[in-house]
Amino acid sequence: MRPGKEEISCGSKEPIDLVSAVKELHILSSQELSKLIRDADNDIIQWTASNGSSKQINLENLARYLPWHLIAKLLQSKRDEELFRYLLGGVRLLHALYDLAPRNSKLEQVLLEDMKVSEQMFDLIFFMILVLSGFKKVNRESQLVLLHSALLACTLHLLTSFVSSQWNDLALVLLAHPKVDTFVFGSFAAVHRDIQFIQLRLSGRNPNTDMQSNLAEVNRLCQHCEASLQFLQSLCQQRFFRERLVKNKDLCEEGGILLLAHDIMKLPFCEDSYLMAVFSRLKSKVLSIVLHLCEVESVSFLDVAASTTRGLSLAKSTISQVLELLKIIFRGDLNGLASFSDKTYPRGLLQLNAMRLTDILSDDSNFRSYITLNFTEVLVTIFLQPHANFLSSWCSSESRPSEEDATLDYDSLAASGWVLGVLTSSDVPESTFNACRVPRTSYAFQRTSLLVKVVANLTCFIPDICKEEKDLFLNTFMQCLQKELLNLPYGVLSDSTRTERAAIVNQNLRSLNIHAESLIPGFLNQDDVQLFRLFIAQLEPLINRESDIINHVTEVNGTCHESPDVCGNKGISDNSPLEEANQLNLTGNEDQRTDVAQTLTPRVVHESEGDAQNVETNVLDSNTMQSEEKQLRKRKRNIMNHMQITIIEQALQNEPDMQRKAASIQLWAEKLSLHGSEISSSQLKNWLNNRKAKLARAAAKDVRGSSGGDNITFTDKQGGSGTDPDPESPDDFFDPTPSTGDEIGKGCVHQASGSWSGTNLDESRLCVVDVTYLKVDKWSSLPHPCDATGTSFGHSEQIIGVKRVLWDSNKLVLQQKPR
Repeated sequence: MRPGKEEISCGSKEPIDLVSAVKELHILSSQELSKLIRDADNDIIQWTASNGSSKQINLENLARYLPWHLIAKLLQSKRDEELFRYLLGGVRLLHALYDLAPRNSKLEQVLLEDMKVSEQMFDLIFFMILVLSGFKKVNRESQLVLLHSALLACTLHLLTSFVSSQWNDLALVLLAHPKVDTFVFGSFAAVHRDIQFIQLRLSGRNPNTDMQSNLAEVNRLCQHCEASLQFLQSLCQQRFFRERLVKNKDLCEEGGILLLAHDIMKLPFCEDSYLMAVFSRLKSKVLSIVLHLCEVESVSFLDVAASTTRGLSLAKSTISQVLELLKIIFRGDLNGLASFSDKTYPRGLLQLNAMRLTDILSDDSNFRSYITLNFTEVLVTIFLQPHANFLSSWCSSESRPSEEDATLDYDSLAASGWVLGVLTSSDVPESTFNACRVPRTSYAFQRTSLLVKVVANLTCFIPDICKEEKDLFLNTFMQCLQKELLNLPYGVLSDSTRTERAAIVNQNLRSLNIHAESLIPGFLNQDDVQLFRLFIAQLEPLINRESDIINHVTEVNGTCHESPDVCGNKGISDNSPLEEANQLNLTGNEDQRTDVAQTLTPRVVHESEGDAQNVETNVLDSNTMQSEEKQLRKRKRNIMNHMQITIIEQALQNEPDMQRKAASIQLWAEKLSLHGSEISSSQLKNWLNNRKAKLARAAAKDVRGSSGGDNITFTDKQGGSGTDPDPESPDDFFDPTPSTGDEIGKGCVHQASGSWSGTNLDESRLCVVDVTYLKVDKWSSLPHPCDATGTSFGHSEQIIGVKRVLWDSNKLVLQQKPR
């Protein structure tokens, strides 16, 4: 055929036999096609067709018009298995030509340098993905499903062939294209379609398919699906791309991405080790995508997801799948995790990514209460582990088994060749992975730090944002713990078992607190650990009282066997644990009250006696507990690691006024991002301003300290806040029960008006009292417990450093100091 205008006409009769070229050339190996091209005379490729006839085509025409030809086929043909097979053959041929282009000047000129061909390639890829995203009909022949998944993966990977194999460059090129939003939505929708095909095959709904008999096909289907999802994950790792993605209404506001994540998380556990690993990697990768979207600063992905009723419902349904996975992992469900012992295939960072997402959600006002109500039971299960097991799992420098992240090395030619029948299973190598091994120590510390962060997030109470969540986590934890303890059968040994299990929670928490302090600042910040310590201080008295309740109920049940009507329902109260604790009068009947600390000492001898001993002797340092103001303020996460802080501190020595220079801030933000987490210019500017303010406060404090001055103590209800009084010479004495004239302690007024710890003292007719002397047990319940004081005098002392409590103003008896 002679070259000329006739070759590029778009009439009904094609002057270039591209159909024969696609059908005959795509079945050739790279070596065979390369030889044909090398032997071409005047760039005319000649070959013998399957029917024995001689065929030829100009190499330049093949490369130039093949994309247009495939677009025409998509427009004109019925979208069935025959078309999909033909299209996959054409895409496979394009992959082969692009692989050969760097070694052939003609192919390189046309495929890599001609802008018109590049535009046609974009049109082909975008149109192909749009068609695949809308494909719903599932033919009874399973081959159609395989063709769909292979065609999607191979089409996406064409972008790395003709644009760039560097993800940052590819993302920038895509973002510059006017149809990028169509491409993004279509890609996620098409991947979701493949996930649905996998679910269909596994569910057995299709009577003509059997997973066991077609396991190889299912494996290949999963391989294509993973390659497509991994492609999107790589793009989402680029900051500018994910910022654009969050603004896509269909994917974020309408829930397209969450729906994909939901269905992937629903993929079941199975016995086949390969499928088990694939499903685990798919879940890890989709959670990684969600995590990347949560990192976007310009628009909150979680706010967008929760902005509509449908979106919020879908988000919670997706989160429930994540939490269910963590329940299975932490409870060691052998039926669900049977294949986790198989080390043949990497499974991705599934547990770590699930915990990372839980950490983010527990710190988000949209989902914190949902996490509290649906994940606290898992936390209780963790802290109820035998102490030796808990130490090895959460307080160790190694984690077994640890996870291994991996990137699938997808071979488009081999994968499509197997689906088209060009290659047999023996000719296609098994999937290979580029493993990203996380050191065991780093993995273990990340895992532990995330557990501490989740507890800290749920403990943090911000009245202005979440008034209804006050004590929600503490109450829920106690309710779940109470349920676990009371589920043990009553019997001779059950009482001591319950007591020991309750004590183990305290012991494990204290061990984790010690270990968490060692993870500062590399993996945890001081605020997280302080909040975790606050949770321990709040919880311990409640656990002690819970043990007393259980023992008391057991005694009552033991005396009521013959008189059930007398006992009635006087068992466990329906009130919350905090309310139950407040109703216990521990100041009366001193002789009958047992020593709580002695009662709850574990009698079990653990393997790690050294660690256990450290826990037994550890006392929470009250000097490092949060002040009441700090508890109510939203803490800020450390945005920089130790190395990044060191670098910027050194830079500030040469450029102390950096916060005033936008260009300098941008430059250093980019430099710092190379040494840890990504830092935006706005984050760095805020950090610099906060640092400057902190230094100014410290300087002012030094000036005040050097000037001296007398401590001020307020002795009446009209006073304000003052310094802590001298415990040996209290200014005021109070009687909390003036009706009976029984004095239970002495103290001084710390604050009598204004607001304290979220409480309006004037409206509530309360005041803040520093207790200097007690006649009753310090663990006695307070009439007005709060976050700043806990539920008892001793609790307040642990949190604040002094016994500072809220008390009714009309229950104070003012006394003058003797002159």
